Amino acid sequence: MKKVAIIGAGNVGAHIASAGILKNLPVEFLLVDMNQQFETAQVLDLKDSLLFSPKAKIRGVDFGDKILSDADIFVITAGVAQKTNESRCELLGRNVEILKSIKKSLGKLKRTAIIIMVTNPVDIMTQLACKIFDLPEGHIFGSGTLLDSSRLRWRLAERCKKNITDVSGFVMGEHGDSEFVAWSTVGGANTLLSAEKRQIEQAVMREVYIIIEGKGATYFGIGSAVAEILDTILSDEEKILPLSVSLQGEFGIKGIALGVPVRLGKNGVGKAEALKLPAEELQKLQESAKKLKNLLKEVHC
Repeated sequence: MKKVAIIGAGNVGAHIASAGILKNLPVEFLLVDMNQQFETAQVLDLKDSLLFSPKAKIRGVDFGDKILSDADIFVITAGVAQKTNESRCELLGRNVEILKSIKKSLGKLKRTAIIIMVTNPVDIMTQLACKIFDLPEGHIFGSGTLLDSSRLRWRLAERCKKNITDVSGFVMGEHGDSEFVAWSTVGGANTLLSAEKRQIEQAVMREVYIIIEGKGATYFGIGSAVAEILDTILSDEEKILPLSVSLQGEFGIKGIALGVPVRLGKNGVGKAEALKLPAEELQKLQESAKKLKNLLKEVHC
């Protein structure tokens, strides 16, 4: 049985564990949180669902527990929210320090371990994790624009009155305001007019703000998205998913992580898929990368 350590037992971390359990993944989830009382409560609540998913297991562990050094996959959700009047640089600085602290607390990981970054801003945090953790290429990546692509596909399915599995397409770039729908990758929605496409793209980008304004945070979607990532790794399906990976020249971009379609399997992610994007979409991707690179420079100021 594979061991998946989830660092951070809050809404996101707990919903990832819950989605994985309900998928009946053959996994022992190790839930880690600095607040031990809260961690214990989350584990007990999650254990109450195990009867309905007999392959899965879950328990709470602390930093320093030897079992963590044997974990196969680490899902990092821990981080802090932005304070009033706090700059992005300051927020990133605090989350980077948390990431360094996690690395120190985990100690040496086995070389086959995989790290999935979920903490926002996920693209910057993924790029920094590649520098902080000493693991082989492809073993560190972020959840990227998988959630955004899910937001796209259910809208396409509803608009075109199709099953969600009969439409396809990716959102690419930053998991944030500079993301875009790569319409060249969209299938099963050929009847959409330009105005409808613009409306759908704007709805995809605005959704997070509506959710946060209405209930404070997003967690059902990201929980399901990361559970799908875990399932793909465990089954070695080599699905193509839009994840945040550090590019090394693909699409004319180097030294920054952002959401692009990659093949995922038991050994992590491969090279970005060799998509021939139209000039307009390629420009949007490169502009998104430029924005993230500028933000990354601020972290080191």
